[in-house]
Amino acid sequence: MSEATDQALLVRRIPYGDTSLICHFFTEKHGRIALMARGARRPKSSFRATLEPLYELQISWHPGRSGMGTLTDVNRGRALLNPAQVLDGQELVAIASRLFQEGDLHGFNELNSGFEVLSSCSQQPLPAAVWKLLEQTGWLGDMSHCWLCSVHVEGSMYWSEGHLLCSACGKGMEISAGLRKSIAALMHGERVLLSEQNAVRWREMIRLILQQHGVKATDSFKC
Repeated sequence: MSEATDQALLVRRIPYGDTSLICHFFTEKHGRIALMARGARRPKSSFRATLEPLYELQISWHPGRSGMGTLTDVNRGRALLNPAQVLDGQELVAIASRLFQEGDLHGFNELNSGFEVLSSCSQQPLPAAVWKLLEQTGWLGDMSHCWLCSVHVEGSMYWSEGHLLCSACGKGMEISAGLRKSIAALMHGERVLLSEQNAVRWREMIRLILQQHGVKATDSFKC
């Protein structure tokens, strides 16, 4: 079978045997794939300097006839985040890895969009980047309408089991009109100062929507 090449983002590296790695990638055209990087842990392997997360990668591989393919080449491009953003970037990758499983055709563009938000947002960058991922999965609705009955609400609403509800459809954690407007403004690149209470509430909203869809939240979104 002929060799394949694609733009990629490294999602996960798993040691295999004494010298190899199983690597999971989001690719631009092939979705999420897992490849065997044979000998990648050897001191003189060319993969050691190139198989890094949070970088633009171009990879080549031989697809497997009935199973996992074999990585043949990796060219590392520019870093996607600055050093101060690396920890947040790793959390974003961990969440994206849970959202888009092996064989999913999505993940590459979505994670790149999250990185763009993470690198450009000056306030609450990690919640904003994860929120962007959730938008792209289709798990978020309009922040001024009830997600069950679609009624428009000017005042406070409620967050319950990962859904934004009007008072007629349910109760839960109160979400003020100000918080909803602030989230929308932040996602459009505007400067908004969230109170500590609202910042905590936004993270809890994210945790609950991930939980509702069976996705384990990272430590930053746990109470």
